[in-house]
Amino acid sequence: MSNLVPPKETVFQIQPDGDQWRFIGELNAGVAANTWDFLSQLGPQDQRHWDVSGLTALDLNGAGQLFWALETAQSKGAKITLGRMPQELTPIWNLAQETLSHKTGAPKTQKRPLIQEIGQSMSLIWLDLQGLLGFLGELISHGGRIIRRPWSARWGMTVNIMETAVINSLPVTALVAFLVGLILAFQSAMFMKMFGVEIFVADLVGLAMIRELGALMTAIVLTGRTGSAFSAELGSMKTNQEIDAFITLGLSPVRDLALPRVLALTLATPLLTVLANLAGLLGGNLVMISMGYPVRVFWDELAQHIDSSDITTGLFKAFVFGFTVAAIGCQRGLAAGDGPEAVGQSTTSGVVTNIVFVAFLDSLFAVVFYVLNW
Repeated sequence: MSNLVPPKETVFQIQPDGDQWRFIGELNAGVAANTWDFLSQLGPQDQRHWDVSGLTALDLNGAGQLFWALETAQSKGAKITLGRMPQELTPIWNLAQETLSHKTGAPKTQKRPLIQEIGQSMSLIWLDLQGLLGFLGELISHGGRIIRRPWSARWGMTVNIMETAVINSLPVTALVAFLVGLILAFQSAMFMKMFGVEIFVADLVGLAMIRELGALMTAIVLTGRTGSAFSAELGSMKTNQEIDAFITLGLSPVRDLALPRVLALTLATPLLTVLANLAGLLGGNLVMISMGYPVRVFWDELAQHIDSSDITTGLFKAFVFGFTVAAIGCQRGLAAGDGPEAVGQSTTSGVVTNIVFVAFLDSLFAVVFYVLNW
């Protein structure tokens, strides 16, 4: 028969002495829960000094109990002052305070003045623009070297990315453009039918798609489809420290990773825009057919009112939009932070920034072309 040694009972006492209560003995995991029943008797008018100089032992569990007792008493409105902890127990008490204070919840943030919020937001926007301009300068610098030495570019990678961007983005781009042309033709036909000039639906759809909506819809689709992919790819490489490995080997991430993607999308966007224009015109043509107009009438009307300047304007916008979408997508990926959430943040930031920049550039082109009467 084995000899069982009974567990040693913890000796811990709380001795009230007026407004001063003395804590004596070993405060650890063996202290009974009902030891702290006296806390329910404390009220807002009570003032107590807890003398802990008599403690002979303290572990994390006991320190947690003492920390909880202090918070409970203070929550009841009682004013509690804690005496000096014995020197040999101070490290464990400090550790418990530091650990448990973080678990009680994040500190409440004070509401800052509106002018401070505006100033901080403007500062962040300025720093963001500096990062974009710095990346753009480095990108143009490497692009200039390729113009002088075309054989130094990674054309194989550029062609592969361009092929992927065109083929994978073509279905959704064509579908969106077709539906936009269809909707635009239906909406305009409702008003033009009142004046008996439904034939001008062809002119409206043609000019809107070729000069404006074809390039704009293509840029928005590429922002969500390809620009976000660039941000995610490069952001993942940055998070996995692959970008740091590139730099360590003496390679340039902008030259070897970003530039091929920018070239590919810049060259692919005008081609996608042409296909989007055709899809949009087919949507408008379908509406004209439903209104009783032959197919040839629609295309003859377009040929009479659309000239080369309209086509050039749309392709120029597509070229600029393609460069913008790729450049911002790559910059956001290369500027990603550390941690798994950084990839999602860089991707979201790239999509939002691209949409804002594309809309801004499109409005700027509209004003400039109007002033130039082009």
